[in-house]
Formats: sequence, C-alpha cells, structure tokens
Amino acid sequence: MKRIFTILTSAAMMLATAGDANAQFGKNLLNKAKEAATNAVNGNSGSTSSSSSSSSSSSTQQNAQPSSSNSARPNSAKGTTYYVSVTTGGARNDGKSPSTPLKDLQKAIDLAQDNDVILVAEGNYLGNLDRGYIEIGRFGNSSTERGKYLSLYGGYSTDFSERDVIKHVTKFQPKEQKFIAPLFNWNARRAYGYTGPDGDVVIDGFVFDLGENNLYCVKNVNDPVTSTPNDGVLTGRFIGLGESPTCAKEGYHNGDQYALHMDVEGNVKIANCIFVNCRDYGIAALVGKGHVEVYNNIFIACRYASCQIKGNVRDADIDKVSLDFHHNTVLFSWTRTKVLDEMGQGFRFMNGIRTIDVHNNIFGCSSNCGVERVYYETNKQMEALKQSNLYNNYFFANKRDLEIASAGVASISVSADRIEEAEQIGPKYEGNKELPSSESAFVDAIDQSYLKGFLSLQIMASQSYNANSAANQVNRAFGLNQQGTEIVRPTMYCNKYPWEKAKDLFGKVNGYGAQKPDNKMVK
Repeated sequence: MKRIFTILTSAAMMLATAGDANAQFGKNLLNKAKEAATNAVNGNSGSTSSSSSSSSSSSTQQNAQPSSSNSARPNSAKGTTYYVSVTTGGARNDGKSPSTPLKDLQKAIDLAQDNDVILVAEGNYLGNLDRGYIEIGRFGNSSTERGKYLSLYGGYSTDFSERDVIKHVTKFQPKEQKFIAPLFNWNARRAYGYTGPDGDVVIDGFVFDLGENNLYCVKNVNDPVTSTPNDGVLTGRFIGLGESPTCAKEGYHNGDQYALHMDVEGNVKIANCIFVNCRDYGIAALVGKGHVEVYNNIFIACRYASCQIKGNVRDADIDKVSLDFHHNTVLFSWTRTKVLDEMGQGFRFMNGIRTIDVHNNIFGCSSNCGVERVYYETNKQMEALKQSNLYNNYFFANKRDLEIASAGVASISVSADRIEEAEQIGPKYEGNKELPSSESAFVDAIDQSYLKGFLSLQIMASQSYNANSAANQVNRAFGLNQQGTEIVRPTMYCNKYPWEKAKDLFGKVNGYGAQKPDNKMVK
C-alpha cells in the first residue's frame, strides 16, 4: 500500500489509543485518517462532485499549468535594471550590469525608481548592514510613505547567466537577529485621485524563512513540556510572546513579526516563493485598486494564517479590486496559541475585495482550516455582492477543509465534498475534493517526521486543586471562589520545518499546488 495511506493508518491507530486526553481536534484528524485509509483499501481517489459540470471543470483543470494573468509590466514603460549579488557584489558598484552588481539589496531598492527591475542572485539577504529586514516604504507609515512600484526577481546565478529558483536559492533568513519590523515590508500607493496607469509590484523567486529567528523549545522527546513528537523533527514547539515554559530554549521572540507585509495597489504578483516557519502570517497584505495574483508559492508551518489579504478601499471602489490565489501548496497552518483555539487558516476570504478566485491549490494539515470564508459583519449589502469562488482544489488531513465564519453564532465546518452546498461560496464551487490516493509522491515529499508528528497530534490537559493552599484558605475566609490550575500541552505545535525540504514540493501534483517554476529570464 502506498506510503500516504500507511502514514494515515498508523496515525489512526495512534490516535485511537490516546483515550479521553485527546481534544476534538485529534478526533477530527482521526476521522480524516480513517477515511483516507478506507479510500485506499477500496481504490477510491477521493470525493467527487455529482454534477456533470463539476467533473468537466475538474478534468479541464487537472492538466492546467499555472500562468500569470499579469505580464512583468503590462501598463508601464521599462525602467532601469539593477543587479544584486551578496556574494560577488560590491558596496560601491553601480549595480547596472551583471559585471558590477550591488552587494546590498536594500541599497538597490533605495536607488531604484518606479518601474525599475531588480534581479537578485542566490544568497541570504539580511538588509542594510545585516539589520535583518528589507523595506520598501516604512512599516506602519503607509499614509506618508508611498513606497515604490518595483519588480524583484530572485533565483539567479552569481553571474546572472541562469535563473533557477530551486537551484539558486535567494532567501531572507535572519539568524540571531532581534527585531520587530516585518522580514520584508512593501508599501506602494498612489496619491489619492491618481488616474494614471497602474504600477507593478512583483516579488518572484524568494524564500522567506524565520525558522532561525523564532523562539522554540529545544527538542526533547522525553520532556512533554517541549512538545517534541519524535526525534526526527528539528525543534520542540514554538514559544509565544509572554510564555516561559520550563525547558531549554533556542532562538528569539520579541514581538509580532510578519514575513511579507504589504500595503499596495496596482498590478501585484507574488509568485514562485517559499514561506516557511513564518511567525505571524506568510503573507499579510492590504490592497487597493488593482489586481493581486498569488500563485505557484509554497507555504509551510506558518502561524496565524498562511495568506491573508484584505481590501483597503472605500466601498464604492471595491469593484476595482480583485484577487486570484491559485496553484499554491499550503501545509501546516498553525493557530495563534498552543491550545489550538483560534486562527490557523491556510487562506482567508477577507472583506474589501469584491471577487476572489481560489483554485488549483493544495490545502493540507491545517490546525484550524484549509480555507476560511469571513463575513461582512454589519454591511448586508456588501455581503450579498461578495463573490468567494473556491473550485478545483485538493484538501488533505485538515481539521476542517472550509470554515464559514458567522456573526454572533458558531462557525460552520464544511468538508471538501460538500463545498457546493455552502451558499457563501460561488458562483464557482466545482471540483473540490480530498487529495487522491494516486498522489503518494506528494505526501512522500513532505518531511516525514513532521507529518507523522502532526497526524498523531494530541492535546493533553490536566487540572490540579489544593484546598489547603494559602490562596484558597484566604479565598474561603472572604467567601471567594476557590482556585485551581490547568495545564494544556499539545504533542506538537508550530515546530520548525526544514526549509530546504520545502523546495521538494514544487511540481509534485500535476495541475494542483505549486508547479515547477518556469524560471523565465527577465531582461
């Protein structure tokens, strides 16, 4: 039997023996594992829609390759091209030819003007004088810092003769840095009332990894405080701000930190990137008028949500904002806290955007849900006009595949095979299904220790009460409530994922998830 179902069946056995200590989360994963194992035995490939239109649509998309609806600069003249290489560049070079590259990416950004292109060679880019972050316009000052409309492409060899984003890794991976600013912040806004051509915002071919900078428990399978599921994982659990578990620690945590934070408008493209071990979101963006396309990216072990993009326009301008999220691989989206109680979405249908298309992605192993569809809480008219299209996606071992958030009432959980019944999704809803049994190569490409740890995840809770404690004696004397303590420990929570293995997931499922990058050279 193929490895995908060997793993899932083993997970089902482990979860089944955990007893009452498992939270509902573990039970849901157990059901997923049992269903997948049953499909394997029966030869089923997953859920399918009963409508003929769904089958036709899914078949058409199966062999589709990701393509950008934006060219590099559809509406603007070509500007200057800058070259950057941290290993062969010079601090005093002009950066205007492959033979005279700049060393500092931040310097190239500071020199560039609207419509310029920056080509970046392999290496680790830590910002000016290794301060640990890159910025285009200052974080938190979008009203005064308009930023720039630039196109950034990574994945080049040091002589710029070849582009291969897997071979020539261009990354933002701070080590032993203490800072609060986003790893990469990008502002690009026109002045209010601007009526000229849209600018281009492109970031293509980069790795965003915070795994060397987050605070973790040092792994120790013999100490449940560390939440180390097995010896194969790199670390124990992630430690949030204000937590102080009694264990050895590694890394840093001094506040919220986005991986890629944007406040942009125009023609926006985020492609061929890897977002891994992101402390607070892989992508967190506000978007104005224009079109945003997020495609062919890999998101792994991101906390809060892997991708959250909100509209940032007046209601009257929402028709001028659109978003396309397609051919992305989204795995291990973790909740905000270790008790697995909030956030933890792969992708969120946020407000402020009239039409969002989410298709041909793989959403797997989300600790809350693969996809969440949120509401306009107070604006019924805008809610009625909102189009949240979710079609031709694969889902794999999520706590929930789709969650419908509701105002003032419990949210609704929807499995992949019933998404067409969710009235909040549409008019495109066909072709969503569980990952077929034939795609074991995809599961094999996931780090196996991490996957096994997630599939056997348990939440252990214990309570204690001491009637004779000093606090409880005083409380009784004054007629106050007695006090006890409760400890909640997951067997795994947002542990570090090996970023190098994230690259192995490109191109593993034909037509779904991140495909092999085309590595098109930019002139």
